[in-house]
Amino acid sequence: GLPVSADVSSEDADVVAAGDALLAAAVRTTRDVGGTTLGGILFSAHAKYGAKPTAQGRRNSVAAVSRAAAVAEAAGVDLVLELVNRFESNLLNTTAQGLAYLDDVGSPVVKLHLDTFHMNIEEANPAAAIRLAGDRLGYFHVGESNRGYLGDGVIDFDAQFDALLDIGYSKDIVFESFST
Repeated sequence: GLPVSADVSSEDADVVAAGDALLAAAVRTTRDVGGTTLGGILFSAHAKYGAKPTAQGRRNSVAAVSRAAAVAEAAGVDLVLELVNRFESNLLNTTAQGLAYLDDVGSPVVKLHLDTFHMNIEEANPAAAIRLAGDRLGYFHVGESNRGYLGDGVIDFDAQFDALLDIGYSKDIVFESFST
């Protein structure tokens, strides 16, 4: 995720410019190491905010990600925006919000990154959220509801994997481990 000092959803033009530079550098680094996907909280800071997002902050974020997408497309890199829970960002928490944001960005190289841990908090029906994302899903994290061992929490992996099959998802599925 972006640091507060480079939060592209800020209303401070200097902070947004720092975010632009950081995103462009990250795209170039991804390309230079042979990567094809740059993901994470690329649309705001990875932080708990004390207020709701502003309309200007959202516009700044969309514009910055659009600029990063142009750099990414030229570099052959996809940007995947990780939708996280409200305690880690206040801008994009649900698949519906993410899809509306993608529409505003308008780039084919910008996709969604869904995570079972965050969906467990923010989505009423995570499997339905996966189906809603459809072919705009570019990356998928699996993790348990308690960040522990897979199977010792409440995530319904069968329903979510069925949804991934239903949308024909064939990209990365990565276990984000927080357990030893």
